[in-house]
Amino acid sequence: MTTINKIARQGDVVLVRIDALPEGVCEAKRDKHGHIVLAEGELHGHRHAIRDLNVVAYLRNESAERDALSADVDYLQITGSGATLNHELISGQKADHEPISLSPGIWKVVGQRTYSPTKIVRAID
Repeated sequence: MTTINKIARQGDVVLVRIDALPEGVCEAKRDKHGHIVLAEGELHGHRHAIRDLNVVAYLRNESAERDALSADVDYLQITGSGATLNHELISGQKADHEPISLSPGIWKVVGQRTYSPTKIVRAID
């Protein structure tokens, strides 16, 4: 598996490598299985998740900045040898997209948006 160093995309989740965490972030909690979930599929029960323990997820601390367009996690800090982003069912079985290997560093998580005539909304799959 090739390790991604700058920009990665898995379905409706885009990750962009940045130099540093911005001010005003707080650590996000892992789910009840100990995974970092970047986005959950609303229709089919799949999710984009990281299981590696050497990853810390962050949210912007200002609640006013969080809205319907925000990703479930805003930033990742990956240490050690990197991490794997999986597209999986809650059982751990692979879903539609292949796993992506991410290099160590700080990554901004961007959720894909969809245009409609009335407003821009987060993509739902």
